[in-house]
Amino acid sequence: MNFLMSDLKLLLRNVDVALALTTSAREHRRIETDFRQRLRDICPAVEGIEFPHLGLPAAQYWQRNFFSILFLSIFDALGMPARKRRTYGLVLHAVRGIVTAADNILDNECKGAVRLDLNGGVVLPNFVLTLLQQSMLDEIIADAAPDETARRRASAALTGALFEIAREESQEEEDIETVLSPEELLDNIHSFRGGRLLQLAFVVPEITEPEFAGGIRRARAAIHRIGLALQVLDDLTDFGEDITRRNHNILRSWVVHRAPDGPTTDQSLLDIAEDDLAAPETIFPRATRDVLSLAIEMALEGFGRLHDLGHVIDRAAALDLIGMMFRLSGLPHLWKLYDGNIEVHASLIEQRNEAW
Repeated sequence: MNFLMSDLKLLLRNVDVALALTTSAREHRRIETDFRQRLRDICPAVEGIEFPHLGLPAAQYWQRNFFSILFLSIFDALGMPARKRRTYGLVLHAVRGIVTAADNILDNECKGAVRLDLNGGVVLPNFVLTLLQQSMLDEIIADAAPDETARRRASAALTGALFEIAREESQEEEDIETVLSPEELLDNIHSFRGGRLLQLAFVVPEITEPEFAGGIRRARAAIHRIGLALQVLDDLTDFGEDITRRNHNILRSWVVHRAPDGPTTDQSLLDIAEDDLAAPETIFPRATRDVLSLAIEMALEGFGRLHDLGHVIDRAAALDLIGMMFRLSGLPHLWKLYDGNIEVHASLIEQRNEAW
């Protein structure tokens, strides 16, 4: 779904939020331009490297890079100077490129902010991009680290975080016949799939920037909640596909374990028509409302924690951003179901806080 200009105007109605995010968006374009040059410097012989995002108009650029832009604005809110924001913007772009290349190999695609055309094929272009971006990542971390010990710690922490995410993701390649409870799913699966993927932006600076480490840890915890919320939204979008493929899905868990719409077995979900599974709000209206409410409340908590850190995104702006997330996820109809009751799942979120 295209990022609508109306979404951009909605974000800009708060002057402080507009200033923070538009400033970070311009900064991100400069970082991406620098990234392009550094990547070419590493291997001048490589031709066909493309940076499709750089040519996008403002609205589409926001859509493709929203979280990278948000992370830069968080670094700014923490008081990190422009030079350091640029460094960790480059780190983030390289990590993002490596993760995208891995996804591309698995999904037989060539997408993302950095692409390589080798006149055919998918695996080799993404493999070469991984090598190039890893080389650049090593250089940037070495420049950012105050000493060799910090460099090794930062590199090891980032590798370890990527490994944990990959290990969990690889389990999705097998059928999941055991339906975990919502609590187990949030703690043991989605904590890695959604929450920790976004947290990768903070792994390196938390180690190499001791002056900002406390604020970065708090920002990382806030972003974890927002990442979990996004994973829950993905589950609503992919409900039918996950039922068919026997993947983990929190709506699947909610329907089976909580059963607000009546007793339902996991086996009976396989008997539901594919078209009906694509619109779960029509067959499981209460469960769907519960799950989308949970996603919104987790996201609100995350944005609230960022606001406590000094970020300009207040509750009203956070609701605008969450509504945008629903539209970008293809779920504008579900956003309309949200009744604003943020107390429903407060106890569940509070109970999970220690685990997260």
